[in-house]
Amino acid sequence: MLYLTGDTHGDYRRFERKEIRHLKQGDVLVVCGDFGFVWEGGKKEEKLLQKIGKRKYHTLFVPGANENYDLLRQYPEVEYAGGRARQISGNLYQLLTGETYRLGEKTLLAFGGGEALDCDIVDRTLYEDQLPKKEELDAVLARLEGQRVDCVVSYEPPYSIAAFLDLEAKPDGYYGLYLDQVQKRLQLGQWFFGKYHLDKRVTPRFMAVYEKAVPLR
Repeated sequence: MLYLTGDTHGDYRRFERKEIRHLKQGDVLVVCGDFGFVWEGGKKEEKLLQKIGKRKYHTLFVPGANENYDLLRQYPEVEYAGGRARQISGNLYQLLTGETYRLGEKTLLAFGGGEALDCDIVDRTLYEDQLPKKEELDAVLARLEGQRVDCVVSYEPPYSIAAFLDLEAKPDGYYGLYLDQVQKRLQLGQWFFGKYHLDKRVTPRFMAVYEKAVPLR
């Protein structure tokens, strides 16, 4: 079974919640941004990552706005579930933007990166490392037309969904507007995003996730 949850921010107590403790071998837990366990490096952090990687289920994540991207890029890219990913430790992987994965009977499309809620609109250059490059995104968009996916996971929601929630949506940010184009091109099952620290179904297809582990039916 595939489960979706939101920002963990390096807090291991999230893995001790009841709905996550019951996960078994063959299950997959996907964190929709701000994973936060790859942050400072060092032996203490490495031991914690190994602890997560040794769990019997697989833990996957897309990065959010609050990550150490320099450290993440040091991990090797590998083939995983039909796409490319970074293996962090054992059963722990970072999903890469624009990659599609086959997880059991479900297909999953990943979009990492995003802007912090307190980002200054005037000085977006501070956050460039947290956002996928436009050239990279355009290449992904070109091959998505008509593609069927059961699930999209992201940190940012499409702009139309953020604006619907009225949660500091920024119409001058290209990433949210880009994700609007993605949803129009896909034959979409469901879309999960973690940015807003909410457990809330916004529409039948779009859901904000945070502390709960929501199964993909």
